[in-house]
Amino acid sequence: MKPFRIFLFFVSVFLILFAGALYFPEKGIKLPGNIVLKFYTAHDIFTSKDTSVVNIQEILKNQALLNDSVIAVIADKKANLADTARFIINADSLRKIIIQIEYPEKDSTLLYPLFKMLKELPKSGQLIRIMHYGDSQIEDDRITSLIRYNLQHKFGGSGIGLVPASHLYPFAFSIIQESSENWERNLVYAKTDNPLPHKRFGALASFCTLKADQSAQDTSNSLGWIKFSKSPYSYSNTKYFKQCRIFCGYNTEPFVNEIYTGSELYDAEIIPPSGKLKVIKWMFNEPVSDLLIQFKGSAGPEVYGIALDNTSGVAVDNIPLRGCAGLIFTSIDQQLLREMYKELNVKLFILQFGGNVVPYIAEKYTNYEKWYCSQIERLKELCPGAAVLVVGVADMSIKEKDRFVPYPNLENINRAIKNAAFKAGAAYWDLHKAMGGKNSMPSWVKANPPLATTDYVHFTPRGSKLVAQMLYNAFIYEYFRYERTGK
Repeated sequence: MKPFRIFLFFVSVFLILFAGALYFPEKGIKLPGNIVLKFYTAHDIFTSKDTSVVNIQEILKNQALLNDSVIAVIADKKANLADTARFIINADSLRKIIIQIEYPEKDSTLLYPLFKMLKELPKSGQLIRIMHYGDSQIEDDRITSLIRYNLQHKFGGSGIGLVPASHLYPFAFSIIQESSENWERNLVYAKTDNPLPHKRFGALASFCTLKADQSAQDTSNSLGWIKFSKSPYSYSNTKYFKQCRIFCGYNTEPFVNEIYTGSELYDAEIIPPSGKLKVIKWMFNEPVSDLLIQFKGSAGPEVYGIALDNTSGVAVDNIPLRGCAGLIFTSIDQQLLREMYKELNVKLFILQFGGNVVPYIAEKYTNYEKWYCSQIERLKELCPGAAVLVVGVADMSIKEKDRFVPYPNLENINRAIKNAAFKAGAAYWDLHKAMGGKNSMPSWVKANPPLATTDYVHFTPRGSKLVAQMLYNAFIYEYFRYERTGK
């Protein structure tokens, strides 16, 4: 073929594609099977792409300037300068680095009762509890772990907190937990062909039971076990605990409960049949890091959680609920939930949901706002005196042709979550803003090293630590402001 004809061929193809781009619908063409055919349009050709990026290095550099000592200084509104241990900086500039907690009607005293208890812990000797509920964004203790470390370092306490008898997903960052394969886990929001006749899911929104070996001739000695040991990746305060509490109940037959520290039997007890919540408790003279718990019997109890804590200070629980939108608390047996919260002495709920709502794009989220508000109100009703801190949804991206763009409904969902928090009398922290705002997720993914994964939804361990530190900084800033009042 002659060069001129080859040239004409390419020009013709280009003109056909260009003409197609001019008339191709911007939203694509819907095909059967929920398939959408997309093509470059005139809008793509003639409109410059939004290439705005978040300066991640600036965020990291700013966060490195902050620590408890610096935050204690800038919490004083009259402070003009703050010593960062490297150089003196304008206090107003440092305050702007902290994405501050917001309050309904700007009532910054909302968390004061909690702060008062934290301040008095050395005298009271209490163990107070913070429960961090969330979706898959907080799995494997990724965000909670650093918050726990900072709070326990500041106010005392140790241990991993409340955990289930068996995890659905790998869990080894803060503690290594292993269990026998005959544990069956039930989730409050899981769809099942055989619905349970009750709603006793407890504070973890799940419970575990032992499955008896029906093939065995004698099922009276069915054995289930749970083993805890130190993780090489965990913070020092998580490695040890001074008490163990098993929250269980509703067993139709007696069972034997044994506990081993290291390889030695520490204690054993026969637990009679029960139709209510029971707390089996052990206190250790010395901090313990390795524990084995065994259940023996023909009909084990429903196990709602195992708390590995200190006897005083702060306990912080990591409660990830993959795929959950946070609308579960009204669906759990209310009396059981109330009893567990009271026994655990819960003083703060951190709720971090909404990410699973994002893929369902709508113009309004009025119903979600209403439902979320009802969950917060129910928690406050079940646990009088406890505060609630709601965390907004992180920036998330969806692929559009050759690039990742922010979900168009993110701002509406965060607005609904914030409105729900304020209507229910809860505090709110804007994670989306802390990340850098709209379209910040691509910058987190492309950071070196990455702060978010290539699904453009979840944080990497490094990114999770950054989020945790920013949230902790916002919290401790409010605490130091409270201290400045002299109350």
